[in-house]
Amino acid sequence: MKGIHPNRTFEALVSAGLVLALLLGAGFVRAVIAGCPDIWSTFDLACIFLPGHHDLSAHLLSYALVAAILTSAFFCLRMWHRQRTTVTSITSDLMLVQDSDSGLRQLTVDLGLGDKISIVDSETPLCFCAGFISPHIYLSRGMLRKVTAIELEALLLHEKHHMENHDPLRMLVGTLVVSGLFFVPALRDMFKRYLIEKEIAADRSAIRHQGHCMGIAGALHKILQDRRTAVGAFVASSGDALSWRIDHLTGDTSPHAHTVPASHLAISLLIVVTILFAVLAPLPSHPL
Repeated sequence: MKGIHPNRTFEALVSAGLVLALLLGAGFVRAVIAGCPDIWSTFDLACIFLPGHHDLSAHLLSYALVAAILTSAFFCLRMWHRQRTTVTSITSDLMLVQDSDSGLRQLTVDLGLGDKISIVDSETPLCFCAGFISPHIYLSRGMLRKVTAIELEALLLHEKHHMENHDPLRMLVGTLVVSGLFFVPALRDMFKRYLIEKEIAADRSAIRHQGHCMGIAGALHKILQDRRTAVGAFVASSGDALSWRIDHLTGDTSPHAHTVPASHLAISLLIVVTILFAVLAPLPSHPL
């Protein structure tokens, strides 16, 4: 699949989210000033809650915008708490053990991972990168027994790519943008695109290092066969991401997975135009 640029997609997602958030804030401030022009000098807070008949429309607009801002903040904080709790529960419930495999120790040294890998005492095949500030790779004994040396190297190279790009933190930021601006469906599509692209980029990193795709393809095949896997071998790989990764490994490089549905684009444009109207349209104000 050509044209894979997860960093560009992520930057576009965050930039769009910041612009929309600023527009919402600017629209709210403008509506408040239009309805209560003397609020900064007199601090007449009652004016915000008790509008007169001549500035009712400005107040109603400010109420609508503050409702959207508060709802976005609520969803954003709830998602942040959920993400943090999920990662903490996953990592804290895993029983870490000392590694006695000299081959694995040598492989981690060769790959430059050092102390960035923790071995988990679990028969479930696990290999994932977690940690928002200091990413870390978790590898289970079950995974060590399941994969060959070449497949293990591919797994670690894949997760090393996630770790070096701070993908867990990027996923958190992207999730917050999408949940906070839940009323803009195009952002959700951009985030799904990022999830797919970052996984394919990590696969490509492993393939470039090894010079072939047998390692990553073999590991992925074995993981998909194991129904017990509690955490994906590559964390946060959605069903769409797995499907497109498999297509990529089998030679399907068609780019049509990255299009935004026309209906989502139309709804998003309508919302953006509405917000722009709230910011730029003339509003009634108190007479002088």
